[in-house]
Amino acid sequence: MGFFDKILATANVSLGKPVINNEQEAFLTMLTASGSADGDIEGDEWDTIYDTLFQKRMFDSVDIWGLIEECKKNIKAYESLAVAVDECAPHIKDENKNMVFTVCVDMVLIDGFLTPAEQSIIEHLKEKLNISDDFAMKSIEVLLARNHGNVNR
Repeated sequence: MGFFDKILATANVSLGKPVINNEQEAFLTMLTASGSADGDIEGDEWDTIYDTLFQKRMFDSVDIWGLIEECKKNIKAYESLAVAVDECAPHIKDENKNMVFTVCVDMVLIDGFLTPAEQSIIEHLKEKLNISDDFAMKSIEVLLARNHGNVNR
């Protein structure tokens, strides 16, 4: 039992398993998992997530900041980022899978670097969203070129 498990058990506090109710929640959770692969998401990264979601029609009638605040709490309750992806992938419609994959990969590669943990989350997203090797390779090549020279601020 880990340190926080002991504290939470002693305090009778449970983070509870998040429940994903729709495609929007699933998309945001997967995007958050992708952005968190290198350790954590900073404030300006949340702004980037907001701007990305704001551009998508699927979020037209959604309180994006409210959804982000909920996601910030929920992402910590997953056993791992891979489990978050596992539980969210079935909620993504087939016609949106390539888009979700590409947006998540863009979030990972925004700083122009690819760590082993980030590589792992991209591979996991590819598998769980059933993305073809060809599409994944083309997307990653374009995004690496687009983000080349970016500075992690």
